[in-house]
Amino acid sequence: MATQSLDAVTLPVEELATSFLCARCIRPALVGQMAGSLTTLGQLTPLVAVRQAVKPEVIDGFKRHAAAKLLGLTTLRVSVVALDEVARWAAMLALNQGAGRMTELDEALVIQKIVAQGLTQVQVSQMVHRHKSWVSRRLGLLERLHPELVEAMRLGLLQPGVARRLLALPQGNQLLVATAAQQARLGPRDTELLVGLWQRATDHEVRKQLLAQPVAALKAAFPERSTPALDPRLTAGDQQLSRLLHQLAVTAPRAARLLPAAPQDLPILAPLLSQAQQEISRLASALGPCASGAPRSASDAAGATGSSSS
Repeated sequence: MATQSLDAVTLPVEELATSFLCARCIRPALVGQMAGSLTTLGQLTPLVAVRQAVKPEVIDGFKRHAAAKLLGLTTLRVSVVALDEVARWAAMLALNQGAGRMTELDEALVIQKIVAQGLTQVQVSQMVHRHKSWVSRRLGLLERLHPELVEAMRLGLLQPGVARRLLALPQGNQLLVATAAQQARLGPRDTELLVGLWQRATDHEVRKQLLAQPVAALKAAFPERSTPALDPRLTAGDQQLSRLLHQLAVTAPRAARLLPAAPQDLPILAPLLSQAQQEISRLASALGPCASGAPRSASDAAGATGSSSS
């Protein structure tokens, strides 16, 4: 994949086209995180765009672009590269290698675009330096997911993690369960549990009740996981923090009731007890300044947002 890169230049935000966003899943919470990073730290990394006759087309940096528009910024730094029609899609994958930068469904959407250029799956695998089974599995995700859910995921109306859990169902049932999960604001893990309950239920009325009251059904079936509905005001990272804190509030008292361990078991449990004590001490230190509701410092915010570079 030959490219001719230029140094980063400053371009007006409104002069950047984003039609390649059709192969990415919009995640509003991450855009909000990026807006915080831009406000605190400024733009750390230039966007990457390809030359077009009218406007440069962004191929990397969609969150930065969306956050800039949200903040009312007028310019961004952009590296403009020369790529042919096929290579620009492959570059989207290459520029987002690494854990958490793209979901499997993001990758599937990009691969679908490459295949649409007339390449075979083997040719695509060679281009992106992956095994052909990797390409096949991702295309299979889109084939198994209901088209309406693919579009909802792409538009940011459905979390990719939630969509991934719905793949266990036939397409006809995916829409029903997805609607119930979204109305109840279930996260990926609770959606997975709801899908499991749906699969085990054979009675029509039982399934109807699952869809009508999914949160109540999950609490009844998994009382130890009575996780509250996600608060849409929280960023994706703090939604995860909310779930973990809830789990701690449930499991910590249970562990305390089981202590102390039997004397004959102490030699076996000693490493785990020591590790738990160290982690709890670190957690208590971290909770101290947060428990009062005081905002995090700029350096803390930077640590939370700096990794979201797309």
